[in-house]
Amino acid sequence: MEMITKSRSFLHLSTLYVEWDECGREILSELLNAQQRGVATKLMIDRFGQRLGGTLMSKADRARLRDRLNELRKAGSQVVMYSPKNVIDRFVGCGHHIKIQLSDGGEAIFGSSNLTRSSFKAWNEFSVALRGPIVDVLTRNFNELFGSSIPANSVSPSKQSLPSQNIPMDYWSYNPTEDSGRWGAFRRCQANPLTAMLADKIRHAHHKIQLTSFYYKPARVVTEALKEATLRGVTVDIFHSHASSLNTRLPWLAAATDYPSLLRQGANIYENRHGEHSKIILIDNEWTAFGSYNFEDAADSRWAEAMLVTKDPAILEVIRAIFQGLASDPDNELVTAEKFNEWPLLRHVSAKLFRPIKSWF
Repeated sequence: MEMITKSRSFLHLSTLYVEWDECGREILSELLNAQQRGVATKLMIDRFGQRLGGTLMSKADRARLRDRLNELRKAGSQVVMYSPKNVIDRFVGCGHHIKIQLSDGGEAIFGSSNLTRSSFKAWNEFSVALRGPIVDVLTRNFNELFGSSIPANSVSPSKQSLPSQNIPMDYWSYNPTEDSGRWGAFRRCQANPLTAMLADKIRHAHHKIQLTSFYYKPARVVTEALKEATLRGVTVDIFHSHASSLNTRLPWLAAATDYPSLLRQGANIYENRHGEHSKIILIDNEWTAFGSYNFEDAADSRWAEAMLVTKDPAILEVIRAIFQGLASDPDNELVTAEKFNEWPLLRHVSAKLFRPIKSWF
């Protein structure tokens, strides 16, 4: 909000969806105020993501949201509903999942949050504020998705005297819909390099892997890499959301289909009752990545994603503290073999029947 209110020439923001709640209304109102005082605002929302998010809203609220977005457009704001080029990709729910906010102040925000009360007042999220050359990289990524050609170096250095550190980072981003081929998500021409990088890091883990995801239901290459790691004796801690975190159990059920194999491998699975929406992985306390990539099939084959990667000691210290906090959080419930076996018969049957189609939820 502070970035929006202090912007003077431009403000760019990308999100999966906007909800018509107190958080969404406040941000859209400030975007409108910014546009009316002469700030060139751009808001990019994923079309499919907004349809999904719309299920959380009443019909009246969806209409109010459309009216506010149209009001933004009439004021001169560029509001884009992102949609892939390939017809099949549009039909099966492909899109963009990258969350970036940029302004003329020279700072960028990058992470896991959507424009919704759930992100700001319910779920666990993780985002970072960035300055320096990495902002140019984020600007280029935003422009690629938005389809604009604003020069990356139009983001001026921040004039605020904020504490900062020079931290070496890599930015990994990939949009599978740009490799649509004839059959889109049903047959990509190449493997997702972002998924491949994460799987490779997991394969080379020596002692411990800790990760967070909204719901843990990863692509096959990640599943196999994690299994190899557990067989080598690597400790694996998975933190994701409880079934009650959404108004539907389907994403949780898709994740639960892998519980038997994960428990046999000795992985520790934690379910957060109020929702774990951050996307972080920490390997051997020496390497970390964070951003928008959930460990799920959609992140591999259907959605544009991005992760920041670093070995910087200061960042590693922050990430280690986050995982220590998650492990001790009473809202995180450990899934044990005993608790799994106590499930009602119908839940066990549902999980088995759901396995063939779990990648689509």
